[in-house]
Amino acid sequence: MFGYDFSIKKWSGFKKALRFSRNFFVIAFTCALLSLAIWEFKYLIYETSYFELKKISIEGNVTVNKETIIKLSNFKLSENFLKLDYASAEKALSLHPKFKSVAVSTEGIGEVLIKVTEREGILLVLSDLNFYELDSEGYILSVNNKNVRVDLPILTGCQMHVKTVGSSIKADAKIKSVINWVINLEPSYLTNISEISLSGSELLLITNDGIKIFPGSTVNFKNNFELLNVVFNKFRKDGIQISYVDMRFNNEVVVKPITN
Repeated sequence: MFGYDFSIKKWSGFKKALRFSRNFFVIAFTCALLSLAIWEFKYLIYETSYFELKKISIEGNVTVNKETIIKLSNFKLSENFLKLDYASAEKALSLHPKFKSVAVSTEGIGEVLIKVTEREGILLVLSDLNFYELDSEGYILSVNNKNVRVDLPILTGCQMHVKTVGSSIKADAKIKSVINWVINLEPSYLTNISEISLSGSELLLITNDGIKIFPGSTVNFKNNFELLNVVFNKFRKDGIQISYVDMRFNNEVVVKPITN
């Protein structure tokens, strides 16, 4: 009876050891497979070219070139696509004074799209021998560099108190009033205007031909613009030079010719 009990215990212990070894093998094998899968996944992501950045597309840029935008974004072709920091790229690009808005998005595996909306210059302010290019919201886009738009009307007779590129002059009531006057006009109204002079609250326009115009309100200028062109053409045809034009009265264009 004693030998029988001993063999039963021995067999029971053997079965327990066998089950343990089997469980251990299954766990070890599963861990090995999992480790292999993780290694293969990491290899696929970080070591192969499948997740490389292959294309950077730019939309909306007019004056800022593609190379500058890519440099500011800090994106580099062939870098890991999954490691790109879109928020950082948008923040860096938004600091550029020419950009009103920036959006970075994925176009597919390995492709990024950068969409920008540029601020458009509408006026040059001449202050202390420097030219400041301003947009419709009063932001300074550039100062005395090669990108300053020479085709814009030049505002004289005022001082710039804020002079840093990217800053806004919205607190400057005088300049802001001129901007508000300009943005209410179509570009065609300003193509022949070389200078806008501010004296007190009075605007004086000077054409490319050197003719002085007192435009009055935006409404007056718009309403009388066609009549102004008729008057200009008539005087040119007759060989008469114009000293100044006064448009401050409704539906009237007062012209003073140059007399010898």
